[in-house]
Amino acid sequence: MRISMRTMYEGLLTDLEHLTDDIHKYQVQIASGKLYDRPSQAPVKLNYALGYRKALQEVDRYQTSIREAKAFLRTTEGALSGLEDVVMRAKELALQAANDTQSPESRKAIAKEVDNLLEEALSLANTTHAGRYVFAGNHPTGYSAGKKPFELVKKALPGGEVVERVVYHGGREDFYQGYAKGSKILVGRNGEEAIMASGIFETLIGLKKTLLNNNEVDPHQEVEDIQRHIARLDKVLQHLVQERTDLGARMDHLEVKENLYQDLQNTLKENLSDVEDTDLLEAVSKLSAKQTAYEAALKAAARTMQLSLVNFL
Repeated sequence: MRISMRTMYEGLLTDLEHLTDDIHKYQVQIASGKLYDRPSQAPVKLNYALGYRKALQEVDRYQTSIREAKAFLRTTEGALSGLEDVVMRAKELALQAANDTQSPESRKAIAKEVDNLLEEALSLANTTHAGRYVFAGNHPTGYSAGKKPFELVKKALPGGEVVERVVYHGGREDFYQGYAKGSKILVGRNGEEAIMASGIFETLIGLKKTLLNNNEVDPHQEVEDIQRHIARLDKVLQHLVQERTDLGARMDHLEVKENLYQDLQNTLKENLSDVEDTDLLEAVSKLSAKQTAYEAALKAAARTMQLSLVNFL
């Protein structure tokens, strides 16, 4: 069957158009770094890419939540560590005051330092992180001006004695934060259980009062009272250490979860890259091949045109 010149021309033009399209496609892939720039070019890969991107967004939200929770817990840990230091210093002062050689003036000086420790403990109990009280449970914010979760209240009795006590205004329930689908972790302990239950404020106030009373009538009784406060300080310290231990376990759990999310994120990014990123080495190789084929097609077209002119003449 004889092939007409017109058919040959049309075939050559079609090949050149396809080669031009391919060259343009690989040039765009190399320039953009992406396998496609329109959904119609790779609908299946696009569907996978959308799924991976959605999963990455979800992982990013959880990672952000974990970072915020860890920062909150680190602040809480610092406050607990500070409270432990307060208790240990109070115990040192109590042991010092229990010595029979202490004068009334020295006991008053020790009582003054204990009073300073009470103020420091109150300040640590009212520690905030990003505007939220760390020991206020499910009521970390929303306090009126001048109000805080822990407040030192003083009441003067008719005889002139001043009674002190610390009142807790925070939430009665713990505060939880989500860090995975359907999972939450305890972040903010309620101050009633975390701090008040330790007896730290009552013990410091009691120790200060004992020192200020300076029981000269019965020094032996005074020493016994101080010894009771020392025993209470030991219990306070045990309570705070347990709180800190529990907090450390939660931080370790978040650390493990964060590492798992990091691994998942890396895998999702690799999968996303596989379905939408250009393999530059492969793309350059294919572009070079298409350019070579294009040049060959042009030469073939030129020869065909010359042949047709000779036949015409």
